Amino acid sequence: MPPRMPFRALSWTVLYALLALAPLIVSLVQLDPGRGFWVNLSVAAGFVGLSLMGLQFVLAAHAVRTARVFGLDLLLRFHRQMTWLIALLIFAHPIILFVWDARFLALLDVTQAPARARFAVVSVILLGILIVTSVWRRRLRIRYAVWQVAHSVLATLIVITALAHVLLIGYYVGEAWEKALWVLYSLAFVSIGVWVRVVRPIVRWRRRWRVVAVENDAAGSSTVILEQVDPSAFGPKGFAFHAGQYAWIHAGGSPFAMTYHPFSFSSSAQHPEQVRFTIKPEQGFTATVPDLAPGSVVYLDGPWGHLTMERNEAEAFVFIAAGVGVTPMLSMLATLTDRGDERPCLLILGNRHEDRIIGGEALERLQQRMPGLEVVHVISRPGEVWGGESGRIRVDLLDRVLPRDRLRRSYFLCASGPVMDAATGALIDLGIPESSISAERFAMA
Repeated sequence: MPPRMPFRALSWTVLYALLALAPLIVSLVQLDPGRGFWVNLSVAAGFVGLSLMGLQFVLAAHAVRTARVFGLDLLLRFHRQMTWLIALLIFAHPIILFVWDARFLALLDVTQAPARARFAVVSVILLGILIVTSVWRRRLRIRYAVWQVAHSVLATLIVITALAHVLLIGYYVGEAWEKALWVLYSLAFVSIGVWVRVVRPIVRWRRRWRVVAVENDAAGSSTVILEQVDPSAFGPKGFAFHAGQYAWIHAGGSPFAMTYHPFSFSSSAQHPEQVRFTIKPEQGFTATVPDLAPGSVVYLDGPWGHLTMERNEAEAFVFIAAGVGVTPMLSMLATLTDRGDERPCLLILGNRHEDRIIGGEALERLQQRMPGLEVVHVISRPGEVWGGESGRIRVDLLDRVLPRDRLRRSYFLCASGPVMDAATGALIDLGIPESSISAERFAMA
């Protein structure tokens, strides 16, 4: 991590904590001991839960400054984990009241309860639906595109109904400065929504791309080649990305579409005027990729990610990937080649079958241009004639194939969660410092 990054990370963390606790400070200023400890505890839980819910919009907005410091994968994981704390606080808000005084249970009767209670009930129910559909999305067989739209709508409605609940109660928003605080919070939430759903799509429309070609290989993957429709729209510096980064993609239609899909660049960062994405067609959007026609419009939101050599310089590199996780490695290797960088590189690539290696043809071309590149294929379900490494990427295999200068190298990992967990643990067991290991995780469809 660059020298200034720890300070920036601390600064953003402190700011996040202050914004999350600001409503709690308000409740403490207006604290009425006569209302009882449990009522005040319930109110505090509700306030902090609401402010954290609002901050979820910030985490989901792909803010460039914070993503550069923490990495978008870490922000998205934090976003998911904070949902559990928010749920605990929001559900605790009414439960504490019910346990303290059973008379509050009457507020659950939405036919008789006042509007402030109705908004609270609706907000809690919507939060429950949001959690269930997010945690068990795959089990419930909810398509990613449908879930993403529903997730955004549910989150917005939760905040709106919760804010209405607070304002209708009125007890903690009687003073002018208290009203100002909640107005500012509300405006901030609205501004984030306008930025994400209006301003950025307009920018993406101006900076749209078009399909040059789609190359399908023997492994069943498709490489989409894109070029800029109007290079001048990207400003005097033009479009740029670091090898190893990714972008969110939407093909055709409108830039205002709710659903974008994340894919890593697989092309050299030295030629950003024409970019490539190598994608494995499976279901949903990916299944349509082989049929993208030349000239089709594509919108990009990016680049994102910190799985880059610029952040992790070393004398040599080791890349560990499995399946389609090879794509950011292809980008980094192609970039090194185009720069004439001859630092030694080792790629350990896992696949199920030796005749279905994603990026295999590109790797062969790179090996012809990179004398310092060594590729070790690890096949988990090899055929009878396979004579290379087989099985899983584990400690014994890594100990066998890693070079003697292993401690002086930077390590980049990209694969499914279980594979990355196993590979990271194996590297640490072999004495590789965690600071030398870089990986980005984001589980999307």
